[in-house]
Amino acid sequence: MATACAALVTPTAAHAADVEITPGAASVTASSSDANVPANAVDNSYTSRWSGDGDGAWLQLDLGSTKTVTHIKLAAYQGDTRKNVFQLQYWTGNSWATVVDTRTSGTTTGLESFDFPAVQTPKVRYVGHGYTTNSGSTGTWNSLTEVEIWGGGGTGGGGAKVPAGLLNLTNWKETLPTGPAESPTEIKQPQLATYSNDPYFTVNAPGDAVQFRAAVNGTTTSGSGYPRSELREMKNSGADEASWSATSGTHTLIVREAFTHLPNDKPQVVGAQIHDAGDDITVFRLEGNSFYVTKGDSPHYKLVTSDYRLGTVIEAKYVVSGGQIKAYYNGTLVTTIAYTGSGNYFKVGSYVQANCTNSSPCSSANYGETNVYSVTVTHG
Repeated sequence: MATACAALVTPTAAHAADVEITPGAASVTASSSDANVPANAVDNSYTSRWSGDGDGAWLQLDLGSTKTVTHIKLAAYQGDTRKNVFQLQYWTGNSWATVVDTRTSGTTTGLESFDFPAVQTPKVRYVGHGYTTNSGSTGTWNSLTEVEIWGGGGTGGGGAKVPAGLLNLTNWKETLPTGPAESPTEIKQPQLATYSNDPYFTVNAPGDAVQFRAAVNGTTTSGSGYPRSELREMKNSGADEASWSATSGTHTLIVREAFTHLPNDKPQVVGAQIHDAGDDITVFRLEGNSFYVTKGDSPHYKLVTSDYRLGTVIEAKYVVSGGQIKAYYNGTLVTTIAYTGSGNYFKVGSYVQANCTNSSPCSSANYGETNVYSVTVTHG
């Protein structure tokens, strides 16, 4: 059973224009069910349910065409005594991407809303990992009495004007590739809530992702020779730096992003990482067309794919618990790293592994860039 914990992404803007786009019973399928069939989840009755047994049992809703989805409402069977452990995923056109990884509250049998940055997709699914009861026991059944899908009727970019309109940046700070030598500009809360800096940290042209860009001639930190436009995990609404142990609790990062531009000569960019007080522990790193998970000073520790194409949206995920780091790529576990350190935190963005000594021209036209569509962090 999964060990997911606290609630994830919360909305950064109201869904005033959203409408319910739940499909009919014929468009609802499941990986498994007993007599409680998938159609029961959309019959507007709390006395019927869908039930599928086993870790990873899923319920899929086909929207008929590509729609904008902003939140999903779930009513858990016996939801006032159970907490369903689950993920919400949407189809990118190539793979399933996770936007919510959490559990229901255990306090109600009514609908609960799970919000996330708007996505465009033709289908969504609920992936269940059983349940825990309020008394502490567990079970393998996944049961929902009702599901509602909410969003817009068709495709189209969002209305966000600043990065915080797309990503929940409450517990982050942004480091920019600008400012005095070895003292790059940092943007913290509450300024981060309304901040944008084109082209380094801004909403992309379609309006559906945050663009992170760092040029090879950008400002670097005192501890690195490479520039970055990168989020650093914080806590207490951005007031303090996050710092957690790999041997206590479960710590999860899920990033949905695309690498959109690489620097010349040394085409290498880090899109997400786990860092401790002194150095990176492991990163998701693109080198040309090769995508790696690193381990310490081993940049090629695990080759994930040698055929990455710029602009392809991928899901990178770290789960840290019990002295292990599990790295996932598009939902598949690709490697497990033994690690027991403390003082850890997550980072997300564009950390360019090139500078003016090894990449030409030495100008703002030579850069690395990622587009981040969603970021989720949980600790429990």
